[in-house]
Amino acid sequence: MEPCPRPALPAWGSGLRELLVSGEMQLMERVLAFAKVQGYAAYTSTLVEPWRVSIAGLTAAICDALDVCDGTPREYPIGLEFPDDPVAAFAALEAERHRKRGVTLAMFWGLLKYYRRAYLELIGQGRLPAEEAAAAGAFVAECFERMEFVFVLRWAKLSGQTASDELGRENLCLANEKNKYLTVFESIPHGLFLLDAKDGLENSNTMGLRMIGYGGAAGSLYYADARLGHEDVRRAVRGRPLAELLPWLGPALEQSADAGRVVTETQTSVGEQAWVYDVVVEHLADISGKFAGKVVVCRDVTERRRTEQALAQSEERYRTLIDIMHQGLAVLSPDGRVDFANETLGQMLGHPLGEIVGRPLADCIRGEDRPRFVEALDARRQGLAEPYEMGLLRADGRTLCVMASPSPITGPDNDYQGSLEVYTDITRLRQLEAQLATAKRLEAIGHLAGGVAHEINTPLQYVTGNLDFAKANLPRLLSLLDKYETALFRAREGDTLETARQDIEAFRREHDLETVLTELPLALEESLEGVERVAGFVRSIKRFARTEGMGRQAIDVNEAILATVEMARSAQEFPICLETDLAENLPPLPCVPGDFNQLLLCLLINAAQATEKTGRLDACVRVASRLEGHNVAVSVTDKGTGIPLEIQDKIFNPFYTTHDVGKGGGQGLSIALAIVERHKGAIRFVTEAGRGTTFHVTFPLEESG
Repeated sequence: MEPCPRPALPAWGSGLRELLVSGEMQLMERVLAFAKVQGYAAYTSTLVEPWRVSIAGLTAAICDALDVCDGTPREYPIGLEFPDDPVAAFAALEAERHRKRGVTLAMFWGLLKYYRRAYLELIGQGRLPAEEAAAAGAFVAECFERMEFVFVLRWAKLSGQTASDELGRENLCLANEKNKYLTVFESIPHGLFLLDAKDGLENSNTMGLRMIGYGGAAGSLYYADARLGHEDVRRAVRGRPLAELLPWLGPALEQSADAGRVVTETQTSVGEQAWVYDVVVEHLADISGKFAGKVVVCRDVTERRRTEQALAQSEERYRTLIDIMHQGLAVLSPDGRVDFANETLGQMLGHPLGEIVGRPLADCIRGEDRPRFVEALDARRQGLAEPYEMGLLRADGRTLCVMASPSPITGPDNDYQGSLEVYTDITRLRQLEAQLATAKRLEAIGHLAGGVAHEINTPLQYVTGNLDFAKANLPRLLSLLDKYETALFRAREGDTLETARQDIEAFRREHDLETVLTELPLALEESLEGVERVAGFVRSIKRFARTEGMGRQAIDVNEAILATVEMARSAQEFPICLETDLAENLPPLPCVPGDFNQLLLCLLINAAQATEKTGRLDACVRVASRLEGHNVAVSVTDKGTGIPLEIQDKIFNPFYTTHDVGKGGGQGLSIALAIVERHKGAIRFVTEAGRGTTFHVTFPLEESG
């Protein structure tokens, strides 16, 4: 056949070339979809790359034909020899390849028909002018006619049909195995390298090529084709030692020479960027068991290692933070067992952590506080987290007073999984509070000193006067008695008594003994009353001054009120009236007597001071006691100016006071509140501007921890 002359490219030729090259992916996708549906993919790979190579080769043959001829179909030469016919040469080559793979003539012919349809549909999509599209379509159709003719001719001339069919079936199996191999090879999401016996690179998946520095689609290295621009990849990497391409793999490859299988972790970096890989090197052997190469898998674990490192650092910071807390911390299981504890809690209890974790926390709680702990634990199941106070038992037998701040722990389904407990040591605080309360009580007694002197001096003055009166008249009474004894003696001797009688009468008149005898019994009785008043006042002071160290006792509330009122009367600078309204038959109240007295005195002094500010000295402060259910209630009412709205939320704050400097330290009501809370009671107030204020305090009759 004569070679086709090389005329100028037809007007539509450049448009067709550009269209076919830019539409490569569209052609590949349509042909591959058809092949999968019709079962043609069973004879070749289902990877995208080999189908793209096929489309690229066909497009290249058609474009080469444009350069050979003028694009006129009727002038396209048909012959049995085609050294300068690119379309015929492509058809002959594809016939031999598919024949060896076991593809039947009908199957390949049908697939070629679908190639033709895909190409003609691409041309007919309107990207080219109508006249150019018609000419281009006719040219491409003639190319496919030429390919079909050459393909059938080449197929028919292949000798040994039976042997070829057997070979085709074997090739079909090989193609399927290759397809499986490549699919598995490319589907591994890690860098994968297949090495020969000298550690030279035979194949790599896409991820591995990226690690080396080359991009490309799946199967790029396996299907490397010089016509498609892959020769640079083949030349750059295939056959080269992997240790040269990735030097950081060198130690693992050297180690595998003796160890066979190697699993290690390797780090590499480029500039400031660092990567960490889990590397596995495995020896491969052929069917005879001889060494045939290696497979290397590199799994990128950079992010995982960073995450693990960040997690470890976070856990270390968390553990350090937990251990340096000044508060004890424990995580309790739903049944109250200690699942976790920090070092501070161990120090608070005086036990190693190993003796705390795993045991019920109730074992370390003071006996009288355990019911409160169980109650709080049950409340946390309901989502409640109220702080509470309890005593912890130390290993040395001492009791530690702590404030527990709990937080329920819930799971993803809002199920209760335990609680987080923070324990603050308030032992020293409670000791200081007790010392402060004692100091305030002593301060109050000191404040009462002037009143005490008045209360004691007044009765002592008339006791002293009466005793002086008795002392001065006692000798006269004794002399009178002596005269009576003398008269009696003379009467026994028979002497006349007239002289003795006159002498006695004269003595009595001279010393006014009639008056003395009348006044002396009254003076003695008055003296006894004064002494009793002093004794009673001393008893009141003793009752008031009783301290926390005496513990809880059952007291007579009314008796305590009267004793404190007596103290309050003595403490007043102005004669404010104090009156009582006490209920009868009140049951005994379990409390700390000194605390009760101090609380009531604080309220009475505040009420007296509020009343004094009004200048109404005739107004009375009223103290009342009542039984309210299971509580004893005590109220103190004044006739002062009331508590302004803007300070009502501050009056119980420590050191807050509205008095002038030197008139009060602002501790009275804060101590009163602490006493009430310590006794599990309640305190509230009702105030009205210009009318006065009433403080209402309740104490529970049932003693609680």
